[in-house]
Amino acid sequence: MNKIVSEAGTLPPQQIENLVSMLGIISAQIESALHETDAPAAILVEAAHSMSTATQTIARCLFDFSGSPARVFQDLMVLHDDMHIRSSKAATAIQFHDRLVQCLTHVCSSLTQLTQFMAADSMPKSEVQWNELRQRVREIHSMEQERALFDDLAGNASSTGRAATGSKRPASSNGAGEVELF
Repeated sequence: MNKIVSEAGTLPPQQIENLVSMLGIISAQIESALHETDAPAAILVEAAHSMSTATQTIARCLFDFSGSPARVFQDLMVLHDDMHIRSSKAATAIQFHDRLVQCLTHVCSSLTQLTQFMAADSMPKSEVQWNELRQRVREIHSMEQERALFDDLAGNASSTGRAATGSKRPASSNGAGEVELF
């Protein structure tokens, strides 16, 4: 029989099937949400690229037009600077989106690993099997911040590792929303 043993007792096969089913549903919902962000992100990419191209064109025209009235030159220069700043912000927003998608993709992969693990056989899982699952799930994460958080939550990080990585976690508002440029 398919049973999970815990301190409270065992889970009957129907509950295990329900757990496996729910994990699959959760993973599919996250994947669906991620795919819904693709079209808006593509628009952002195009907008950022267009703005970047426009700023280069404006800059080239400004230098050709520099002998004309000073006010026109100054207005175009302000426009150029504003568009350049906006294109940089758009690029950062795109990178934030990419990081979000990457993190949520890792969550989906982790849920899939757990679902497959739970559905693999009807025997109770040994501690060795759980440790192997934890290692596979940990290896899914490509960003050091994700791995440090996983280690902290799983209780696998050493005291030194927690001290070194704990400050990297965005616990305060000044760390949230920062994007590593790549």
